[in-house]
This record gives sequence, C-alpha cells and structure tokens, in this order.
Amino acid sequence: MSLTVCLTSCEVSTGVLELLSPMALVLLSWLFLSLVFCGLGVAALKALGQSLHSGWTWLDSFWLGWAAALCAMQLWHFVLPINDALLMLLTAIASAVLLSQRNNLTKVLRRVLKDKSFIVLLTLLALWLSNRALGMPVAYDTGFRDMQAVMWVDTYPLVPGLGNLFSSLGLNQSVYLYDALLDAFIWSGRSHYIATGLLILVYLVYSARAALCLFRCRTTACLRWSWIFATLTMPYVLFYTAARGGITHFLTDTAVDLLGFVSMIYLLDFLQDWRADGDEKNYLINRLAIVVLAGFTVKQSFFIFGAAISAFTCLVWLQRCHLRLTGRRLARTILPVAIAACALMFPWMARGAVTSGYIVYPQTFGRLDVDWAIPIEQVQQRQLNMSANTRLRGGDRATVLASWDWLGPWLQRFAGNIMPTMMPMLIAVIGISLHFLGRARAPGAKCEQRLSPWILAPLLATLLIWFLTYPEPKYVRYVLWSLAGIAVILSLQSWQTIPLRKQKAMVFAVAAVCLGYVIYLIIQLGAYPQPAGPERGFYPIPPVPQKLYTTDSGLTLHVPTHDAPQCWRSPLPCTPYPNPRLEARVPGELRHGFRVADSDIAGSPDG
Repeated sequence: MSLTVCLTSCEVSTGVLELLSPMALVLLSWLFLSLVFCGLGVAALKALGQSLHSGWTWLDSFWLGWAAALCAMQLWHFVLPINDALLMLLTAIASAVLLSQRNNLTKVLRRVLKDKSFIVLLTLLALWLSNRALGMPVAYDTGFRDMQAVMWVDTYPLVPGLGNLFSSLGLNQSVYLYDALLDAFIWSGRSHYIATGLLILVYLVYSARAALCLFRCRTTACLRWSWIFATLTMPYVLFYTAARGGITHFLTDTAVDLLGFVSMIYLLDFLQDWRADGDEKNYLINRLAIVVLAGFTVKQSFFIFGAAISAFTCLVWLQRCHLRLTGRRLARTILPVAIAACALMFPWMARGAVTSGYIVYPQTFGRLDVDWAIPIEQVQQRQLNMSANTRLRGGDRATVLASWDWLGPWLQRFAGNIMPTMMPMLIAVIGISLHFLGRARAPGAKCEQRLSPWILAPLLATLLIWFLTYPEPKYVRYVLWSLAGIAVILSLQSWQTIPLRKQKAMVFAVAAVCLGYVIYLIIQLGAYPQPAGPERGFYPIPPVPQKLYTTDSGLTLHVPTHDAPQCWRSPLPCTPYPNPRLEARVPGELRHGFRVADSDIAGSPDG
C-alpha cells in the first residue's frame, strides 16, 4: 500500500515538474514582451505629453506601444520580412526608454508589490493562462488561413498579389505582423503559443486591478465607470480559456474583441474626465484615437464600431467646447491624431494595394491597375459568399440572399452562443430597462456624474449595420458585451437611492454569474489544468496530408487533401483552392508574387 502511494506521489511530482519548464518559458516570454511594448508605449506617452504618474498609465503604455510596433512593422515589411532583427531593434529602443524611466518604474513596482490582493490575482491569472498556452491549436481559421498568412509575413517582404494564391491571404490584417514578430528565437515556428495569450493577459491584469479598485471604492466621487466595465467584461475574456487550445491561435477576432474593450474603457474615461475648462487632458482623446486606429488595421469588421465611437467622441468634444475652438486648442487635439492616422492608415492601405490590388480588399472600390490585382469578378463573388454564409452557413446563396428564410436558423445560432451573444444581450436588456424605469420613478434626480444614455447610440448603430450586411455573431461579440457593460452602468446611476455598497454588490453579482458559467464550462469540458504535452511540454500541430498541384504555368502548389481544407504549417506556397491559371510574376521567385493569367473569374473564392 505504501509503495503504491509512493509511486502515485512520484508520478504527480514528475507531472508537476514537467509542467514547470514550459509554463515558466511562457511566463518569462510574456514578461519580456510586455516590457518591450511598454517601453515603446512610454516613448509614445512622452510624445503625447503625458507624465508617468501611476500604474494605470503604465498599463496604458502597453497598448500604445503595441500600436507603435504595428506602425513600425508595416513600414519594415515593405522591404524585409518580419524577422528576429526587427524584434532586436524594437527591444533595444524599448530598453533605452525603460532605462531612462527606471526610477519611475521602480516606484510603480514598489506600490504594486505592496498590494497583496492584486499580486495574488495576478499570480493566479498568469499560472492559469500559461497552462492554457500549452494546448494544441484547434481553431479552424488558424489552420485554414492565419498560420499561412503569418508564415508569408515571416518568410518574405510584402508579396504582390498574394491574394491570387488564396483569396483569404489578400485580407490586410496587421495583427499577423505582431504574430510574426513573436515568431522568433525559441518561438520560431510556434508563436501561436504566446501571441494571443499575451494580449489576453494584459487585459485581464487591467480588469483585475479595476475590480479591486471598485471593491475598495467607498464614495461615489471616486467611482470610475471604466472599473465597472472592466469588471463585467473580465468573465467573457476568461471564457476564451475554457477549452483546451482556446488561446493558442492567431484568430483576428480575439484581438478585435480586446481592442474594442480597451476603446470603450478609454471612451468612458474621456466622458468622465474631459472638461474644456482647466486642464484639457487631450491625452484622453489621443489614446482613444490611437487604439481605434490600430483596430482599423487589424480587421475591417472593426471599422463601423470604430467610426461610430469616433464620431460620438467628436460630438461630445465639440459640445463640451461649446463649439468655441481656438486654433491652438484645435491643433493640440487634432495634430497627434492626424499624425497617428497617417502613420497607421497610409501604410495599411498601401499594404492592401500590394497584396490584393485593392486598397480595402475585399471591397471592390480602390482597385489599382496592376497585373497582380485579384480579378474583380472573384472579389464580387467573395462578397456575395460572405453575405450569404454569415446569414446561413452552407445555404444556397441565391435563396439566402433573396428572402428572409435564413432568419429563423440564424436566431437559433445566435441564441445557442450563450456566453458570446445571449448572456450580454440579456444583461443589456435588463440593464437598459432598469435604467429607464429608474429615470421614470425619479425624473428630477440629480447625479454628480451622469453617463448619458446617448452612449448607446454608436453601439446600436454598429449592431444595425452589422445585421444588415454581414450578420456573423463573432464579429460583434465585443459590441454586445460593451452594450451589457454600459447598460449596467446606466442602471446603477438611475437608482441613486441604493447605497454604493449594494450597487457594487450588484456589479460583482452579475460578474460572478458570468464567471460561474465559465467555470461550469471548464468542468463540463474536462478542461482542467492540462498536463505537459509531448513536445517539450507543448502540444504540437497535427501533420497535414497534402498533394502537389502544378498550374498551367508550371507553378507547383501544396494542396491539403483532408476533409477540412486547412494548410496549417504546410510548405509555401499552399492553398486549399488551386487555380490552374495562377502563375508566378517572376518564374521561380515567390518573393515577386502571383497573378492570374487572364481576367476571367479564377479559382474558388473562399469565405
């Protein structure tokens, strides 16, 4: 009996030791990369005239640094692949900046280490996420498109007409540059283990601190709307980690969700703090604009949301200035935004023109007269396919687009996505109802700081346009959760007679219900902390069966042959949809890109 117990104990100890090495590697890499992006962000903060006076500002520096890195990577990729040299250059710049701020950084770290509750939460989050980062990638789109896109970015400078090889590779999504940047040194060929997890961890660190500040708040005067919002969205971000392999991917939708939440947090801070009299706090506008601009380059589905909240912010700014704008005030506010827009958007549009021949592919406008432009017939077919598939996947395109018969199955699918869509919708409906009920009960009630219900307008406008164009639920998960968070804030401020202690309890109760569902999913899926994988602690990508395909011009392509047309890490060039008319612009040189031999519709427009 004692021997059995000893053997079992030894097996458990061995399993724990096998986990320590890969988890520690992930955590150290996240720490290093966080410092790199924060260092770049500190330079951006100084350029915006913002002093580093608190831990909150340091948390801002990550997202500003991430946006600055996107700008640098877009320019770099015109002439060189995103490689180890660029990471070393950015590290050197960040190190110099952090070294110059070492005294300030030391003070912030000392304050953070004194907060034992925050350290405990941070430790739990880091351990949990580092364990989830060991999982085998399972996301369909990562194998279908994302990993191949990152491989092209990592191997070659910008490739003209890459969308002709595989139309999804023509999508201009800058987050692939970030994924490729991390695909360096010990993470060469496997940055999917750390790329998305780092972004999630940074947001959760902010949310954890916001939840603690909300818990410790004792007066309504110190209450921050962004704390409530971050606390309520924290369970949804943890929902990503419920399944094994839930964060080991390159999915663009996750990055868009996080940027959407950060944008809303910055919008709430602007609405709560910005006043025309006294200190103008233009930094509150500038950081919001930079994050929104970064979101524009990450995915086109962010455009409507970003444009809507930008327009709302401009209207509030003009209203609070009473339309009295001096040239100096206008320049101080607009000039940093204009510089950021030029630095991020002009290279982004140029990249789209190179990879597809269109400035905003898959939109048909802005087509350039170049030999590598994707045939316009194929782009039109792709748009129709997207419009039909987002309504009823697998349905007959003509039937779906000609009637509303798709609405019933679509509603069932929408309702079936409990955490991403149904739960935030229920919270939003209840919260908005309570808000207007409270306003009706006490129409003359005054509040020191009141969030206007007009903040719902950009969110509702986004949802309306989304429903009428490409109503795929995953495109608006962050919008629905933003709507839920705003609805809770509105409902609380409409019931001022309820003590602050009970209001906070309501916020945490809603968050606890959502978190409880995430825990239930983890238990139901059996996704307990996973053991170490077979490849140095990680779970590798499965091999992909494939065949060689030769086009009419003699170009050899790798084509997956299994049921799911996914390339994963197949050798370049790989495509699930080989086109016999495809040819290399320079025979034998993939660097110079691809074109279609004639203007007829070519290939099968995926998506």
